Amino acid sequence: MEAEAMTKITLDKDVLIANIRTQFANSNQLKYKRAMFEFEDSAGGFLGDNVFETSFLLRDNQPPLIYEVSGPYDVISNEYATIGRIYESGQRIFECDMKDQIQQRTAAMVTLFFDAIGHQPKKILIVGAGKLATEMVEYLKHSLPGLSAIDYHARTQRADTFEANCTSIGVRAIYQPDLTLAGYDTIIMVTNTATCLVDAGNIDTVLQDGAVIASLCTTSQVGEIAGEVYGRDDINVIFDYDLTRSFTPDMRAADHAGHLKHVTFLTDILRDHPVPALADKKTILRITGTPMQNVAVLDMMHTISS
Repeated sequence: MEAEAMTKITLDKDVLIANIRTQFANSNQLKYKRAMFEFEDSAGGFLGDNVFETSFLLRDNQPPLIYEVSGPYDVISNEYATIGRIYESGQRIFECDMKDQIQQRTAAMVTLFFDAIGHQPKKILIVGAGKLATEMVEYLKHSLPGLSAIDYHARTQRADTFEANCTSIGVRAIYQPDLTLAGYDTIIMVTNTATCLVDAGNIDTVLQDGAVIASLCTTSQVGEIAGEVYGRDDINVIFDYDLTRSFTPDMRAADHAGHLKHVTFLTDILRDHPVPALADKKTILRITGTPMQNVAVLDMMHTISS
């Protein structure tokens, strides 16, 4: 099947979430490395980046399945591409454009995170109003059928796009012109922001008793959350996987400054390790996109194409 024909496929939500969970449970069989190249103009301004990820799925005495995902992002169009490939015994056995499915697996990951830590969103703020934000609302509605409304913040109101899309999903999206974190138990950040949005100046306004902030870092330009926030005693920090600590410049800086000494990984929680106490702290979920997610997507896409 041609790569272009694959881009409009909507993966089954429950199956995708379950497949990602399975890949995390079996992640000891997966060996992976990621690299990111950043580009600047002659004045030092950020132009974009390109991510390369290679994963070897070990299969006893059989040759490993090799999964390759890559894609550039440019700041002018604010768009990225993602191509996935599977190799076996030196042969490419599958290739597809998986841009739409990257958004689906990111939203699925948030749903998996919430389920793993036992978080039940009630009052939700979404920061951002693009395609990923719409996908996030799709998954929230799927996991919370009674969800009727969410608040959202963006630079401008998106009545004809994001709000209309949410209405078609069955959720009313209410525009908040100012970024106010107070009063929400669930804050989901899906932005390509050029500025840090959560810092020492506003983190104290977030509910102390069990509020969750999910940061879906979508570019390497800047983190959505200031590094020092991760090191606070009133914050639980849960990463999607180990390379999140070092993959982006903001996380490397936070780690170097000693703010990432007490981090829990989703893999540990899914393997029945104790969940950090959520009731009396705020929790930050930092999600950069894992090989486990991409393997789950590529396996599903490969099956569909067969």
